[in-house]
Amino acid sequence: MNPLLPPAQLDATRIVRASKSSFVPAFRLLPPEQRRDLELFYALCRELDDIADAGNYPTGHRHEALEAWRAGFRHPDFHGLPDNVADLMRRRSLDRSLFLELLDGVATDLASSVRMGTRADLDLYCHRVAGTVGRLCLPIFGADAQRAGDYAETLGRALQYTNILRDTASDLQRGRIYYPLDELPAAGIAESAFPKGSDPYFAGFAQQADQLFEEAAKKLPSPDREALKPARIMASIYRSLLHKMQRDGLRVTEKRYRLSAPQKLWAIVRALAVL
Repeated sequence: MNPLLPPAQLDATRIVRASKSSFVPAFRLLPPEQRRDLELFYALCRELDDIADAGNYPTGHRHEALEAWRAGFRHPDFHGLPDNVADLMRRRSLDRSLFLELLDGVATDLASSVRMGTRADLDLYCHRVAGTVGRLCLPIFGADAQRAGDYAETLGRALQYTNILRDTASDLQRGRIYYPLDELPAAGIAESAFPKGSDPYFAGFAQQADQLFEEAAKKLPSPDREALKPARIMASIYRSLLHKMQRDGLRVTEKRYRLSAPQKLWAIVRALAVL
């Protein structure tokens, strides 16, 4: 089998188990068919993300691997995609154009030196790698895609801003800076020498992420509240992670923050307790 082509089937169970993602607890609250579809969709997103991050592809061939997936999403019958992914696309009527935008976001991360020149560049990136994912989840959740679109987009930005903070140290090691470069000089930060320990700029960025969580909550459409329970749980878990980083002084260039199992459980309980 050509390692640059998508597999014939995507092993969602294996990928989800190996991921240890904070998103996984939200899957368990869904009915079996929805849970299987969401796990497959999550596995697909991880597979695409791994083209840029995990080193699973031969050196110098990541663009080729990404284009093989792009061809599959463009094909009228999804020829070239894993059989179970093509079936999911058809059954859930998933928007192929959103997947193509997601692939554009993944392509950004293939650069040897990733930079966001402005806040607009960052927010476009967030739309591509997170907003699209949120919108694609809506049909799987059973939510109205048009009515809940703004909620999914805003929550996606909040989650991605939190990811950027959490992954600051590892991203810097990979030559990636997702903070807008045009904001750094005023904050006294040099592109070539990020501050060690806490810094007021990180505090401001974290506050912006928290505001996005607030905005998303206000955009949650009441008729879709129950259907969007998994999204609300994801929001609660990631916001708890954000608050943990804030309480610790946002020493994001020194460490990668995680929630403990009890902390995740408490975040889930809080999400479910809100009527």
